[in-house]
Amino acid sequence: NKQKDEIISAISHEFKNPIAVINGYCETLLNDKDMKKSIMEKFLKKIGSNATRLSEMIDRLRIATKLEDKKFQATFKECNLAELCGRIVGNLKVEYSKREIYLKVHFQKQILADEILLGVAVANLIENAIKYSENDVFVEIYEDRIDVVDDGIGIASNEIEKITDKFYRVDTNSWNNSLGLGLSIVTNILRVHGFALEIKSEIGKGSVFSIIF
Repeated sequence: NKQKDEIISAISHEFKNPIAVINGYCETLLNDKDMKKSIMEKFLKKIGSNATRLSEMIDRLRIATKLEDKKFQATFKECNLAELCGRIVGNLKVEYSKREIYLKVHFQKQILADEILLGVAVANLIENAIKYSENDVFVEIYEDRIDVVDDGIGIASNEIEKITDKFYRVDTNSWNNSLGLGLSIVTNILRVHGFALEIKSEIGKGSVFSIIF
């Protein structure tokens, strides 16, 4: 019951902000009949982006539940990691237009994987790096791993093992991986593939999140 209450509290907290933004902009649009078109378009974009955020949070919950209940059917096929990571980096550059994300391919790797699931895992790691750092983010492909590197706030050594737990947050350094589900999903996806997540981090110096094949 305690865990259930914590989960409901976490979901309520995360959903509250985008819902408040959507309601606020909708109310303004409805009340101001003479609003300039440029301002109206700006407000509608804000509504759209927050609606998308809500949808993504719901999708994360659904995927996390299916993975934990072993109900998700993975489809494995040959996957080119450079192409997969290139698509993900390209999409995230559009979403985070003010940030630089660099892809470095040190080894051309073909791997047997569920491309959709693996893509979710890689995207989660890159988004975490973007959110908790201010400078460039690097995605590097090696023969035995993918590294996602940032020079952000870092994670204390005693917290590293805990952050992959569902709904866990590190309050002391404001670590918040969106519903606390991001790294839990990554861990479950990698487990389906027989891969592992390795985390190296130091407070104030950044982190390296590695998918080990």
